[in-house]
Amino acid sequence: VVFQCPEGYQTFKKYYPEVIGDLNLEIVHFYELLLDEVKSGKVTFEPLEGVVTYHDPCRLGRQAGIMDAPRELIQSIPGITLKEMEHNRQSGLCCGTSAWMNCSSCSKDIQKIRLNEAQAVGAETLVTACPKCRMHLTCALRDTEMTVKIRDLNDLLAQSLKA
Repeated sequence: VVFQCPEGYQTFKKYYPEVIGDLNLEIVHFYELLLDEVKSGKVTFEPLEGVVTYHDPCRLGRQAGIMDAPRELIQSIPGITLKEMEHNRQSGLCCGTSAWMNCSSCSKDIQKIRLNEAQAVGAETLVTACPKCRMHLTCALRDTEMTVKIRDLNDLLAQSLKA
């Protein structure tokens, strides 16, 4: 079973087996599957230009341990330069708001720290693999003068996908 959603992946990979036992299924995240296709040469990307940084979503990164595949996919796009923010991978920061909760002043502060980290590495685009992170970081961006763009990894990959 291939999952795109970090929460669905985590639920089927970790929690369901703990509750109901062996699912007798291979659980794969989409980025791992796509990366296998890229490495085999079956999927290739057209060049894009730009400097990007990657924001590890909590559930996909620290909880599910999928940190390399998104980065390798980004780096497989010719012309893209990936720069790491100060806090990345296991030490990555949350987007500031879990689930679809309303943002508090503390949440906004965390989001602005994250945006400042993206700007500090010279990223034109902050890429994430979670729709909630994208939404919350985009919301925080509106309250700043920063020019960094927030983008979903799927959108970046789709734009560059060679037909």
